Amino acid sequence: MSATVSQTGAYKLICVACSHDCEPGAKYCSNCGLLIDSRHLAGYVQEQVTEQLPLAVPNFAPVSPRHVRAPSEDLRAEAGKLMLLLARERLFLYMHWLIFLGINLIGFWIAHKCYTEYLGDDLTRIMMGSTPILYINSTALICIVPIRGTRKEIARLKEKLNYLKFQIEYGHLL
Repeated sequence: MSATVSQTGAYKLICVACSHDCEPGAKYCSNCGLLIDSRHLAGYVQEQVTEQLPLAVPNFAPVSPRHVRAPSEDLRAEAGKLMLLLARERLFLYMHWLIFLGINLIGFWIAHKCYTEYLGDDLTRIMMGSTPILYINSTALICIVPIRGTRKEIARLKEKLNYLKFQIEYGHLL
C-alpha cells in the first residue's frame, strides 16, 4: 500500500498490488483485498493531492449494468393486463354480492308481505311467510358459488401480479 497526503490532511491510499485508490482508514484494499499496513503508511507517501476528492461509493460490490436497464415492455404490458383483469374480477365480485343481497331482500320482503297480509290463524300465516323464504332465499344461495370462484380468481391474479412485480423489480438478479 502507498499513501499520499491531501491538502485537507487526509490520505489517499494507493494499493501496491493493483494500483487502485482505497478509502482512508480501510484495513483491506477494496479491489484486490490486500492487507493495508497502517503502521507503515508514512513511508508510502508519494505526492500531495491538489484537489478535493469527491466521496466515492465503495466499489467492492459493483452494481450490475443490467440493473440500470428498464424492465422489458412485455412485463409492463402483462402487468397492465393483470391489473385490468383484477379490476374486472372485483367488479364481478361486487355484482355477485349485490345480486345475492337483492334476491335475499326481495325474498324477505315477499315473506313479510305474505305473513302480514294473509288473513288466517298464526300457523297458516307462518306457512305462507316461510314459502318465499324457503324457495327465493334458497335460490339466492346459488350466488355464493360464483362469489367463491371470483374470490379465488382475485387471489390468483394478485399472486400472479406480485410475482410479475417481483420479476420487474429483481429480474436482473435472477
